[in-house]
Amino acid sequence: MRIDWAALGEEAVDLLRRYLMVDTTNPPGNEAAGARFLAAVLERNGIASETVEAAPGRANLVARLAGDGSLPGIVLHHHIDVVYADRRYWTVDPFGGEVRDGYLYGRGAIDMKSTGIMHLAAVLALKRAGVPLKRDLVFLATADEEAGSVYGARFVADARRDWLAGAEYAISELGGIEVHAGYTAPLGHIVISEKTGLPLTLTARSEPGHGSMPWPDTAPHRLIRALNRLLAAERPLSVLPEVREYFSRLATVLPVHAGVGYGDLERSLTDPAFRTRFLTNRLYAAMVRTTFAVTMLKGSEKGNVIPPEASAGIDCRMLAGDDPQEIVTWIRRVIDDDQVEVTIEGEPKAPNLSPPDTELYKALADALRRRAPGTVVAPEILVAFTDNWVFRRCGLHGYGWSPFVMDEGEWHRVHGNDERLSLENIREGVRCYVDMLLAVAGA
Repeated sequence: MRIDWAALGEEAVDLLRRYLMVDTTNPPGNEAAGARFLAAVLERNGIASETVEAAPGRANLVARLAGDGSLPGIVLHHHIDVVYADRRYWTVDPFGGEVRDGYLYGRGAIDMKSTGIMHLAAVLALKRAGVPLKRDLVFLATADEEAGSVYGARFVADARRDWLAGAEYAISELGGIEVHAGYTAPLGHIVISEKTGLPLTLTARSEPGHGSMPWPDTAPHRLIRALNRLLAAERPLSVLPEVREYFSRLATVLPVHAGVGYGDLERSLTDPAFRTRFLTNRLYAAMVRTTFAVTMLKGSEKGNVIPPEASAGIDCRMLAGDDPQEIVTWIRRVIDDDQVEVTIEGEPKAPNLSPPDTELYKALADALRRRAPGTVVAPEILVAFTDNWVFRRCGLHGYGWSPFVMDEGEWHRVHGNDERLSLENIREGVRCYVDMLLAVAGA
């Protein structure tokens, strides 16, 4: 097999730059434009694809590089849509595909058009090189992940399950290698599960009236007091085995004084001083408990009218083992107001998990260590959400993985301003992806 790695790296940079220039902000999504871009690249390289719209403009695309069928396939999936970018706070056009000081800027540079291009460029390289494969490689691009996956992964699972036929594994977003000034070695993340959302609404009701004559038990006042009680209360902490393993590995890359207690997290959290210190880290705190974030508030339609109803939308995220009905019962007890209703909006999503001992997981870990020698690899339960949850429900083992080496500041640009990815990560990342696929799928 002969691959011109330099040429492949430059091709990946060019593909990602052009893909970032396709505005697929969700809403409205317009993923059909992104699917057309991908389909054209595949067609030029002799790979057939199929595009299906779940609704007008909400397109999903699949292509398959066939193996000999001796082993089950791998689904390489990414979402085409991206979140909103407020141009007022960017130093570049978020859809301009600008390269500056060794970085490619654009909404989706990390989340997650870059992963899609890693998948695409790796499949193209293997096809051109004529590499015999034991596994089919399924290139899948979906709509709507940033707004619930109704027109994307969930549509594929319900209406296009044949696209996943014969597959055992799925690889998607996040994961990667974190470098930090305080770490003694790089920390590699492989996402094996995600916390799942339990969308809640708190609705307070009382008599309406004139804003000039307020009283203590108006609907907005009741709601405010209920929210204060909810946010001040603490759910019991829960250290899942996978979270225990994550912090045990993290302890090995932290300076000795900083890692004290992480090797036996459950025991350490019984110490009040350690517990307080640990929970000040928002990410760490979210990994060991159910969380509640007030994201939407609604009251009166007019400034001088006290409304009969006020409501708050709550983004609740559950850990594996959480019971949605138990959470709702606990909230009702905590807010202690029978005039405030607690409702679940939509079907709760039970968390699911893929084991960290499969052939693919081991290949992903090996690839991270090759990408950055000395990397300590840890399984991660993501506090956010990805489409892997959907595909695990279809019977696949789904992992979040990327070959990108980034510091904490770069990771914080996800959904933020001036999202970007280094050209070195793109060039070296595609080589890492090809090597990983060869290790797990090459004949």
